[in-house]
Amino acid sequence: MHRIFERLRKSQKTAQTPPAPPAALRTQTGNTPYDGLPADRFWRSGVQQSDPAVMPGIHSPKFLITPEDTIVTMGSCFAQHIANWLRARNFNVPFYDSTDNIRAKSFSANYGNVYTVRQAVQLVQEARGGRHCTEPVWPVEGGFVDPLRPAQFSTPFASEPSLQATRTDHLTAVHTALSQLDVLVFTLGLTEAWRVRDCGTILPVAPGVIAGQMDSTRHEFVNFRYTDVLADLSALHEEILSLRNGRAFRMLLTVSPVPLTATASQSHVLSASTYSKSVLRAVAGDFCADHPFADYFPSFELVNNPAAKSAHFEDNLRSVKPDAVAMVMSCFERLCLQSAEDSGVTSAGVGDVDCEDALLDAFAAPAVTSGKVDTSPLLVVGNSHLAAARPHAEGNPFGQSAQFAMLNFLKPDPFSTIKQRRFREFSFRDGLDDKFADFTAHDARTLIIVGCGFMGDGIVRVHGELRAGAPGCDGRKISPTLPIVSSVTDALVKTYAKSAGAIVQYARKIEEFCDFDHVFWIASPDMTEAVARFRLGDDFVDSGTFPHHRAAYLAAFQTALGTAGKVRFICHPTDSLSEPSGFSQNVYAAHRNIWDIHCNASYFDAAFEQVWTELTAAQALK
Repeated sequence: MHRIFERLRKSQKTAQTPPAPPAALRTQTGNTPYDGLPADRFWRSGVQQSDPAVMPGIHSPKFLITPEDTIVTMGSCFAQHIANWLRARNFNVPFYDSTDNIRAKSFSANYGNVYTVRQAVQLVQEARGGRHCTEPVWPVEGGFVDPLRPAQFSTPFASEPSLQATRTDHLTAVHTALSQLDVLVFTLGLTEAWRVRDCGTILPVAPGVIAGQMDSTRHEFVNFRYTDVLADLSALHEEILSLRNGRAFRMLLTVSPVPLTATASQSHVLSASTYSKSVLRAVAGDFCADHPFADYFPSFELVNNPAAKSAHFEDNLRSVKPDAVAMVMSCFERLCLQSAEDSGVTSAGVGDVDCEDALLDAFAAPAVTSGKVDTSPLLVVGNSHLAAARPHAEGNPFGQSAQFAMLNFLKPDPFSTIKQRRFREFSFRDGLDDKFADFTAHDARTLIIVGCGFMGDGIVRVHGELRAGAPGCDGRKISPTLPIVSSVTDALVKTYAKSAGAIVQYARKIEEFCDFDHVFWIASPDMTEAVARFRLGDDFVDSGTFPHHRAAYLAAFQTALGTAGKVRFICHPTDSLSEPSGFSQNVYAAHRNIWDIHCNASYFDAAFEQVWTELTAAQALK
């Protein structure tokens, strides 16, 4: 125990020195507009040293998509990935169109890829009865194809009337989809297009590529500029709004990371592709900045991230690899979706926030223990920080099976029933029978407690309630205010005496009433710096005052603990895990949302390594 606290005291000294601004940005007074900015605002920490599969701070959603929302997807191929991903997770993405003779159930209706915003505007106008194409069919061998959907059907239509009848039904389906949607997910793909001169209709592909014949007297090339695309995006919103009789809806925009296959402009294809994607990204950013109902998700940035060193693309340097798509969609799921469990976020357990979604994500499926020898099973009890600890417990080096008691879901609090149940019998709240089964831990010889108010967010809670966040919330309104201090004073230590003393009292009860051979209590993690800036404010984070609070808590805890007992308290090595501000490095964020206080499994590496080392040493003495 002495070694643990000595190491932590040393880490406080290094953590109290605020980071110096980059030399190139310093002024004569030493102050720059970049001082104190989050790590994700600097290239070195935000890109070069960041995990390209996680990218903390890459997106803070304006709103979450919920299971109750009706979602319509449209645009280029990435919108297909989003539709499939949402459907696989039981989100409400209906397919409104007929499935007769179609190649795939893509998007929300069978309109296929809609590469340009102008094409989307015209589709809505056609669904409203406001326009028609003067080139309604393309003859092909065996029948006819729809020029606006040339690749969507398995076989050509036998006649023009049958094609037109199908298109009429299709437009009805589009109208229904747009009438019922709550969220439109639209992926901007291209600025280049070919259009019919007579009516201005934008074609999804150039005539002659799939069907039809190129005729310069009837077809012309167009490369939309920034002002054109921005105006079209506004027109798309207005057209759908009019179709819905003014009923509001939300828009989630993305930009396809796939470069042009070829260009009809006078530029090199690399320059042309860069122009196209730059225009679309600028339009998407400005449109979303100007409209609260619209949000931008950075799929383009995630795939083209230089930190990935082009590993996200196939050998042709154009096609996005399946694992890269999965990475993007995993980020999308983590940052933009609200699961069924998220919708009723509570503050259950030992003062936990955003707890039930973290636990359900980690524990809703039964633990896999087959093939492990049940020699001396582990019992692991904790609040929502237990989610990040689970892989460590299950992967213990002794091949022991592990049982988990999720404090937030238990009917009786095990700490309040220590004398009767002795941390052996666990039952879950009513209504959770389909996810968790009551159990008795008769054979467990090692008890590991994770979090439960010891350090971490337990320090912050001394000053007030930590409440769950929600889209658009003000972080300061869901978090207490901590005083800015310049040193560890007796008054500050006294502030933490009651909270630290309660942890020690629980430990003493465990030692008195429980018969485990080994008991470890692992501290809660400190929230990441990005979360701290959102919840506690830049002034508090930049003041470097949090290490003083942590040192004061530890002093109060050590005083209450006195002589170490059977319970071994494990503290995290904050000297290696924290930013100079004292808060955890952003790479350790569980990062479901910017208000989420949880850290990921990697944060617990050192703590569990110490547990396994001590258990190994204890076994060697037997």
